[in-house]
Amino acid sequence: MNPVVLTLFEIVHRWKSSVLVALIVASITGTLTFFSVNSAGYQKEISRNARDIGSNVVILPAGVDQLEYYRRGGYSDRTMSVALIDQLVAHNASLNHLIPMLEREAVCSAGNRSTTARIVGISASIPMPGRPKAPMQRSIPDGEVQLGSTLAEKLGVDRDEPSKVSINGQVFGVSRVNRSNGTWQDAVALMDLIAAQSLFGLTSEISRIEAIECTNEQCERTGLKSDVILANELARITDQATLLRRERMAEARSSIRILSRDNDSLLQNALWALLALSIVGLSSLNSFQRSSEVGVLQAVGYGQGRLVTMFVLRSVMLTIVGAAIGITIGASVSLAHSGPLFAATGKQVLVDWTAVSRISLIATALAAFASGLPAILAAMKNPAELIGREN
Repeated sequence: MNPVVLTLFEIVHRWKSSVLVALIVASITGTLTFFSVNSAGYQKEISRNARDIGSNVVILPAGVDQLEYYRRGGYSDRTMSVALIDQLVAHNASLNHLIPMLEREAVCSAGNRSTTARIVGISASIPMPGRPKAPMQRSIPDGEVQLGSTLAEKLGVDRDEPSKVSINGQVFGVSRVNRSNGTWQDAVALMDLIAAQSLFGLTSEISRIEAIECTNEQCERTGLKSDVILANELARITDQATLLRRERMAEARSSIRILSRDNDSLLQNALWALLALSIVGLSSLNSFQRSSEVGVLQAVGYGQGRLVTMFVLRSVMLTIVGAAIGITIGASVSLAHSGPLFAATGKQVLVDWTAVSRISLIATALAAFASGLPAILAAMKNPAELIGREN
């Protein structure tokens, strides 16, 4: 009889043990698939949350008095050329999410109230080539401003009412009153960078550039610290700017990413080990327990090749069925839960078919090896030694 047909008969005859093996394989591969699919979403979510901590690099004009800059809450009257943005991009500096700003103090009025406020022209964040990511800062429509919560309160601007403000005699619509975040941004009016440059007569000038560092690979390769790498890069690009690094913020972001990556890797490795042990254990146990059957089959004329093929086919078939069920359920559940689990990036989670293929192939290879080796050892023995052996 054909080994494939005989194997199918054997699976049906021992259906309880066959179903048990398939369910165990399905449970483990499903769990592994769930976490493999979730891993991509998890890393994206961690990256987004770490990014939202804020920019940890500030590039200022070279002549800025840093003591005065800090004393005034991170504000300076000095400017530099906006062309520095193009230079940073051309040199592929170890930065991402470049956000150029122009800051000035001006009289801001709404109705019969007015106050001197910090006006910030800001552009959408600019990604570096090869580092495309969701924008950290979106553009503000021309002719509109966003008010910090404290400034809006001072001017009597209601969050839920349409309002207009006048800045240096020019009227802008208030598109949004931002929620309080306990920083200097609560007391500013944000507008489009080009609109601010026009308003203050500073075309092609900016006050600073905020960004996020991307120096992990360079640090690991060279052993240098991030501030040294970034300072060296900026010095090669221009002598008209200086760099400030928010050390604690940078270290916090790096620690979050490293910790999440290591924990995710530990969990995945544990699941891979569980998958390997389960499949090897089940397949090997099945082959060893049925050594007496090997003797009977040898006695009726089955050669070593056909015997090994039967045992391997049984394990491989059950593993493939179990893996298909587990992977389908694991991927489906993971995708269904990605939205609630990952508020910022849940809609971007997709099935990693490379990981799914790897799980299927490794599970099948383990089943073939674990069932084939004991079957080969049994088939090499004299049938008389095997017949009558207890299961």
